[in-house]
Amino acid sequence: MRIKIKVTNEHLEKLYKDVFDQVYPHIVNQKNGVLYKVIHILLESEQSKSKADELCTCFGIKDDASLEDDRDYIDFLIPQPKLFLHPFNDNLLQNVINPDMVKVAWIVIIACILVGVAVCIQYRNRKSNARNLRGNARNLKPDSLPSLPPEPITAALCLVVPASVFIDLRDKHPNGFTDNSLETSDLKTLIDNASYFLCTDVNNASSKEQFLEMTNEDIPTNSNREVYIRIYINQGQEMIDKESPYILKRNLPNYGQRIIQKYACLRNLSGLENFNRI
Repeated sequence: MRIKIKVTNEHLEKLYKDVFDQVYPHIVNQKNGVLYKVIHILLESEQSKSKADELCTCFGIKDDASLEDDRDYIDFLIPQPKLFLHPFNDNLLQNVINPDMVKVAWIVIIACILVGVAVCIQYRNRKSNARNLRGNARNLKPDSLPSLPPEPITAALCLVVPASVFIDLRDKHPNGFTDNSLETSDLKTLIDNASYFLCTDVNNASSKEQFLEMTNEDIPTNSNREVYIRIYINQGQEMIDKESPYILKRNLPNYGQRIIQKYACLRNLSGLENFNRI
């Protein structure tokens, strides 16, 4: 299943097609924030994480935008695009390809344009090299395989805590939550007081929280309201998918960034079905 991309340069066409083929499996079931997610996928290295956030903030690209919102953004960005997509033929579009696939392909191409050709080449080469390494590893004898350390991954720790606990943490940081501001003791306190929690990778965090009913109101003091917090933990791969608070705390990395990316009051506790309840 491929989308044919017509551009003026055959090398650029091949690059975009390669990137689309590699990215599409990661977004095929994505309902919201497709453009946001593709940009973060293309800028997936630890060093580029902040660049992806900065780029999305600069262009007003939201992690909860619908496909139509992304498409409206594309029409605004390029009113008369020279790049255009089309399927191999009309029957293929109707009988084989999901019609939304064309919209998604547009979004991937625009993400490629926003992050730049050089980044797309690096992304494609990383994936090609990873496939080659896996193929070579299968051809090696078990005792000849090198012992490689796990690839560092940023974990997204999502917690639901009482407002009073969040206020205490905020009062401890009067200048706001900045890079490296959360200490290990801060994280352990939040985990100990959480009623719901989930630890996943950064790309999945937005899709998991999209069903939560959050408000824009200020977090009240002396209240029993529940507050949702999303924290990015650098090199937190050992925490991902853990379902025990004890194991989460045990696997907290001793160094790296611990940044609060999002917090908001919850209107109610709906949408927490995918979270672990304590």
